[in-house]
Amino acid sequence: MTTGIGGAAAVQQAPAALRELKEPSPYYWRTIMTLIIGSFIGIYHVVSLNVALPGFMTIFGAELSTVQWLVTGFTLATGIIAPLSGYIGDKWSNKTLFLASLAGLTVSSVLCALAWNIYALIAFRILQGIFCGLIQPVSLTMLYQTVPAEKRSVAVSLWSASGILGPALAPTVSGWLQGYNWHWMFVVMLPLSLATMWYGWRHLPVGGQASRRRADWTGIVLAVVGSLALLLLFGKVHAWGWGSPLAIGCLSVGIGTAAAFVLHELRSSEPLLQLRLFRQRMFAASLGASVVLIIGLYSGIYFIPLYLQQIHAMTSLEVGLLLLPPAMCLGVSTLLSGKLYARLGPVPLVTAGAVLLAWASWQFILLTPDTPESYVMLWMSVRYVGVGLSMTPAMNAGMGAVTRELAGDASALINWLRQVFGALGLGLFTSLFYARFAVHERQLADAPYGRSAEQLHETAYTMGINDAFLVAGWFGVAAIPLALLLGKRGLWTRRAKAASASNEGGGGGA
Repeated sequence: MTTGIGGAAAVQQAPAALRELKEPSPYYWRTIMTLIIGSFIGIYHVVSLNVALPGFMTIFGAELSTVQWLVTGFTLATGIIAPLSGYIGDKWSNKTLFLASLAGLTVSSVLCALAWNIYALIAFRILQGIFCGLIQPVSLTMLYQTVPAEKRSVAVSLWSASGILGPALAPTVSGWLQGYNWHWMFVVMLPLSLATMWYGWRHLPVGGQASRRRADWTGIVLAVVGSLALLLLFGKVHAWGWGSPLAIGCLSVGIGTAAAFVLHELRSSEPLLQLRLFRQRMFAASLGASVVLIIGLYSGIYFIPLYLQQIHAMTSLEVGLLLLPPAMCLGVSTLLSGKLYARLGPVPLVTAGAVLLAWASWQFILLTPDTPESYVMLWMSVRYVGVGLSMTPAMNAGMGAVTRELAGDASALINWLRQVFGALGLGLFTSLFYARFAVHERQLADAPYGRSAEQLHETAYTMGINDAFLVAGWFGVAAIPLALLLGKRGLWTRRAKAASASNEGGGGGA
């Protein structure tokens, strides 16, 4: 018999360590809080260098093209490892994978702090990215496998909020530590990481027995090569140019291996990723909405700090402080979406969030070199409210459409595609920005404005950012029809009640 995640059959088949979490107890909250803190640690390291690249140029005397690999290499590593999380979790158990990822992240962070030059730091950041790429999907999988269905939307919103607290705190903390002693940027999370490992080792449920699932080596090679080619292409195409041999080669390899990967996975009896999940309309629509929204989100994460540092000459600490209120808005709206999800369902939340994302993005078309910083803070706050309202419900709708047994595969697939398309979107916006910046600079140089070269440069730079946000707004619009495919309010109300009833029935038989 096949049931949903909250179905009685799945609950009865679950190990006792998982079933006991159905009742409110200290063990229930221990599991949730351990996974939330682990997720926060991982996300903190993902975004900790977002506003720190100019500082490392000075510290190591390196060019921007070299320092950018602190972010590009990290992103490549997280994107490549994410599809393997489902297989590794089945092979070792998700608890083991979660603790091993935290341990690896701790060790690699210490190595980053001990780096003796920029190349060593890049290498250790890539290692750090591998473990960060595993923590997010495995923690999400464990939430869906252990938390009762009627409490899952709140638990996932808390998990998402922890991931948002990282971007809220990391730029400010990292900006301050870089000015004080850059080595501390990488070890500031060390006490929390060690405490979480110890607590998780003692209190996280072990889960089921290790799977005998065989490694899909063909799928692994195709996923790694395809991800690497496409991530490298979109991360460097602004420097290479679309017509360069490197760009054409990466594009050909990426598309070719992606097509081969899809064909292989659909034919395999034990695939690396369950692409058959896309046959479920709810899962496909939710993943499509998540991907489109995250592409639109990445434009603000990258360009607003760039604008504030390059045009307003703000330090990384000042940028972090300015973006702290918008990040807090993101956290509050994410928690609110978890509270409203069971009552409203995903459609109104994702739709409202997409509208706010598009509306706020288009307000940044009006940026000038003299735009007040309060204007930036206001519309970044609106943008983040839109993201907070939409991202968790979109993901919840997709994860709620799959069975408990496929939660690990669904989580791996969601996190992999979000990583890949987020990086692809960032590369797309970066390429668009540099292309439009060059066009505006030529046009302004030919016009008799009577401005200095510095003023012309700042104006052209800002106009290039305007063009990037124009495109970003359309990604918000594109999420609206996908949101409408996520079902109706009545359907979600009935499903929530059915899941709750199933869990109560399962608890009686435990």
